[in-house]
Amino acid sequence: MSVSAGIGELRDGAKQLRLQWGEVQGAWQDENARRFFENHMAPLLARLRTVELAMSQIGSAVQKSRSGEIPQSSSPAA
Repeated sequence: MSVSAGIGELRDGAKQLRLQWGEVQGAWQDENARRFFENHMAPLLARLRTVELAMSQIGSAVQKSRSGEIPQSSSPAA
């Protein structure tokens, strides 16, 4: 799987998560729901965004490496 395909799947999954949470919120509107969102959903959504940004940076580095902008090392790092 390419990096861009992985980013697409991550975005799709995050979108589905937000949509499903929106549906849940229609029926679950108490203090427990607020705490669940604060303790679980909000951090998860933030982490997903961080991972998406990191994957984009990796994708850019891979593209640069393939195009010769970044010299490829001839020996593995120690």
